[in-house]
Amino acid sequence: MKQKGCLVYKIQFHKQVIKFLQNQPLNFRKKVLDSFEIIKNNPFNNNLDIKELKGIDNYFRLRLSKYRFIYKIENDILLIEVIKAGSRGDIYK
Repeated sequence: MKQKGCLVYKIQFHKQVIKFLQNQPLNFRKKVLDSFEIIKNNPFNNNLDIKELKGIDNYFRLRLSKYRFIYKIENDILLIEVIKAGSRGDIYK
């Protein structure tokens, strides 16, 4: 998968993700936002722990410490939708 030129994607956080982040320490929230800032500029960055979810096109997971963030990339409208956030045991349910 290739990035579309120098275009910047828009990030949209679902309500569940926002609530999850509000209950996290400030330094972890900053780490999450910084990571998605990198993804926004290059959705297929190799410096982050990102894997494509098997069996679902354009869905990815970002791993930060013990937490996972599930997001979908919509290339046609340059949107990254962060759908779920939580610990490894809970995120894939």
